[in-house]
Amino acid sequence: MTNYDKWITAVSTSHTDYEFLKRLKDCGIDGMELSVGWQKCDDINWSEFRKNADQAGMRIFSYHLPFSNDINIADPIEERRINAVKYQQGLMRKAAAVGIDRFIIHPSAEPIPVEERPEWMAASKISLKELVQTAAELNSVLCIEDLPRSCLGHNAAEMLELVAVDDRLRVCFDVNHLLTGFGTTHTEFVEKLGHLIVTTHMSDYDFIDEKHYFPGYGLIDWKEVVEALENADYDGPFLYEGGFSPNDKAEAPYGRFEDAKWRHMNIKELRGRMISVNQQ
Repeated sequence: MTNYDKWITAVSTSHTDYEFLKRLKDCGIDGMELSVGWQKCDDINWSEFRKNADQAGMRIFSYHLPFSNDINIADPIEERRINAVKYQQGLMRKAAAVGIDRFIIHPSAEPIPVEERPEWMAASKISLKELVQTAAELNSVLCIEDLPRSCLGHNAAEMLELVAVDDRLRVCFDVNHLLTGFGTTHTEFVEKLGHLIVTTHMSDYDFIDEKHYFPGYGLIDWKEVVEALENADYDGPFLYEGGFSPNDKAEAPYGRFEDAKWRHMNIKELRGRMISVNQQ
């Protein structure tokens, strides 16, 4: 059994400059995931990013591969699916060249028509087999992220079906994506997939749709979630995806980078209650 206070505090960010990464480090944030929109992926200077992260003392945990309807590895139209896979493989190779060894992938885009879901699932499985092989060739790990709404992977059953494609696949647990009505609680998700969870996306929400609030401003019972992960021997990062205000003020329901480490260290005190938006 692991202890949550030993997990490294990390954030997902699109920033690659030294000044920003050093600011994160000064706030007690020791790790990061790079997540850049597909429109700007070609602009990434990978060697400079690696240099900046190293100089700032920032550990790069993962690279979140871009996602959009145009880069949909579950596209049932084969030519588009193949192009999406090739695009992601190219980015994986660029990131691996500077030492990044963990990739987060969305198993589909959306919306998915109900009658087409089997087709999308079949296409995603083919793509995942191809992408996990590329990851293996790069001495890297490919992690499937659970997704909300009509996306593939919106509950434990679909995630189990996806990871069954190849035993090298792992899971990124986004706690903000399990929505009411799809049949899986946070505890059930970890009980079924905890042995495969190697990283997280931490943020809060209302269970109706993803919100990416700072933990404590939504309805997650954080003690329950964290203890489930501890019991599953999770030893990856406490990695925030979202949750932060666009300015330096802690404007509810968002927080500040300066509060990220403190909130992580006190996460079990948040018991599924909605903090008033008037409470700072």
